[in-house]
Amino acid sequence: MEAMRVLIVDDHALVGAGLARVLEADGLQTQWCGDAARALDAIRNSSWSVVLLDVSMPGSDGLDLLKRIKAGHPSLPVLMLSMHAEHLFAMRALRHGAAGYLTKDSAPEVLIDAIRTAAQGKRYLTGPVAEQLANHFQDGEAAHALPHQTLSDRELQVLLRIGAGRTVGEVARELHLSVKTISTHKTHLMQKMALVRDADLVRYALDHKLV
Repeated sequence: MEAMRVLIVDDHALVGAGLARVLEADGLQTQWCGDAARALDAIRNSSWSVVLLDVSMPGSDGLDLLKRIKAGHPSLPVLMLSMHAEHLFAMRALRHGAAGYLTKDSAPEVLIDAIRTAAQGKRYLTGPVAEQLANHFQDGEAAHALPHQTLSDRELQVLLRIGAGRTVGEVARELHLSVKTISTHKTHLMQKMALVRDADLVRYALDHKLV
């Protein structure tokens, strides 16, 4: 039987190497890419069983890259991997076509199980994500959404970084966007969340355990 091939997409080389060791120890073949451009090239030029994609990618963040992958390769399973709690990005990732969502502190056996499940064309849902998915279909959910849940994907990325203490300039460099673009996203998210000062934004992020 041909070994499954997993493309690991993470901008941290040490994380990518660690994931590769875990997967290869279980007989899977891997390749690591550190940015979106190389990942898209690898997907175009080779066949993969599953893509393991970090949510927080510089320039084109993981959710943006997920949408680009699914637009060109709708049948390719993509598992999202993140250091952020499941409730932040799981539902967004699933709406964009992800096969599942795992946090980086998941046990190796959970990661392997998720990859094998995704390779079979099934979604891998942990208990918390399955609960979110069920709640998503309950009447009135939108009416009870928290302010940060109304943000766009990019606005949420900016919120998390500024909430963690980064300046607009630092966020711009990290996401490979202009300071003007980040400032615009910041203005929009603060309007949506009815926040006035940066201190209010940081306090909100801390109170809701977003950082």
